[in-house]
Amino acid sequence: MVRVISQETYNEVVNENIEEFSMTLEEAIEDAVKQFEAQGVDLTNIIKDLAISDSKELIDSYLSQINIAIEDKNYGNMPQVLDKLRNELNKDIAHRVYAGNKGAYKSLIKLTKACSHNGTIVKAGLKAITSLMTGNPDLLNDEGIALQIHILETYPDITTLQYLLRWIRECCIKHELNRQSIFNADIFSKLKKILVRDDVSGSELRDACAVIRALVLDDDIRHEYGKAHEHASIIAKGALNVLTELMPRYMKDKEVVGDLIITLAALIVRNEFCQEVLDAGGLKFVTNVMIDYPDSEKLNWQALKLLKALAGNDNVKSHIVTSGCGPIIVAAVSRMRESECVVTAGLACISALTLRCPSNAGVFYDFGTPLVIVDAMKAYPKSVPVLKQAAWAIRNMSVRNKAECSEFIAHGIEDILGNALKLHGPKIESDVKAALRDLGLKVELKERWTGKGVGLSNGVN
Repeated sequence: MVRVISQETYNEVVNENIEEFSMTLEEAIEDAVKQFEAQGVDLTNIIKDLAISDSKELIDSYLSQINIAIEDKNYGNMPQVLDKLRNELNKDIAHRVYAGNKGAYKSLIKLTKACSHNGTIVKAGLKAITSLMTGNPDLLNDEGIALQIHILETYPDITTLQYLLRWIRECCIKHELNRQSIFNADIFSKLKKILVRDDVSGSELRDACAVIRALVLDDDIRHEYGKAHEHASIIAKGALNVLTELMPRYMKDKEVVGDLIITLAALIVRNEFCQEVLDAGGLKFVTNVMIDYPDSEKLNWQALKLLKALAGNDNVKSHIVTSGCGPIIVAAVSRMRESECVVTAGLACISALTLRCPSNAGVFYDFGTPLVIVDAMKAYPKSVPVLKQAAWAIRNMSVRNKAECSEFIAHGIEDILGNALKLHGPKIESDVKAALRDLGLKVELKERWTGKGVGLSNGVN
């Protein structure tokens, strides 16, 4: 278990080093850090240079000014104070935790609510709250969620909405209970109103999509079972057509297009959703994106992620290949071989499209996919994700296409897989051995369980 200490304990050790061992301030801090790290203490949330930067005094001062302003109802200098506080909070997580422990969240919520008629202070308050809760989402409570919904419903200006959406997103990252509480507050209906507006800007779309993706995350290790799938299903039913229809309108804006694509990929969690995106023209659009932006690493990676998600439906899987996407996918992997993320996504896409589909595998053989896969493995011998996805693609292309799989063997795949197994061992052992087996090559398989040779009885004498 990771050990943690309080800011006060850390400060006491630093002061002790100065007073009892006559160390300089810098020496005292360095020694204290070494002591705690040697004891296995996690110092992530500790402001290590607190005595040097005077951050503690600054944060205390700004919070005091905010509280006095709330009490006196005199908010004249609040925008400036909030900006200064935000600068301190943006330094690192330790500053944010310290401020949170000093009541910063409660003060900022009170101030923002009290000044709801003042757009300038609301914007500054939202930015400060977002900084405070970045990587520190535990502070959110029902009062904060109510404020989020109120602003969504009452503030029409784009800038305020964007600051609000960024705060909501931070609340959802690595916090399952926050996601559920925000989702249960009917956040999606408010987000959909943004998506369907005729005058919605590209920047608003990007922030709204970021919140949608955050609502379907499953990244909180404190909760074994989350509601990511449930959230994705509900959102998909109301948003897939809307998002797909938005794509042609923003075809010239690479950033918006990318966000729309990756959001669709996050929402396609059921078989019928894949078909819905296909019927709405999503496949044609994503293919056009890869053709129109052949040199965009990010867009090609995002497009490949969406194609893999769409391949979850067998009918759509066949349509992807018969519509001519195969050569485009292989060309992207070959062209962007220097991008590990594109190569990994491309191999995963090939694997998904050829899973239990020998006709699709045959098509991929027709335009030289084995050589592209072999070259990718040669280019990334130390990358477990690349090697794992390559092994899966080899398996799916070989298991029911025994005649064609000799192409892999001709390109020296046996040695490449053998070297990968020696280098990475258990991390990819099952994947590599399965690929060797389905290629018809020699492989030593482990027998996971064997009986003891004892005779079985059915209990009848």
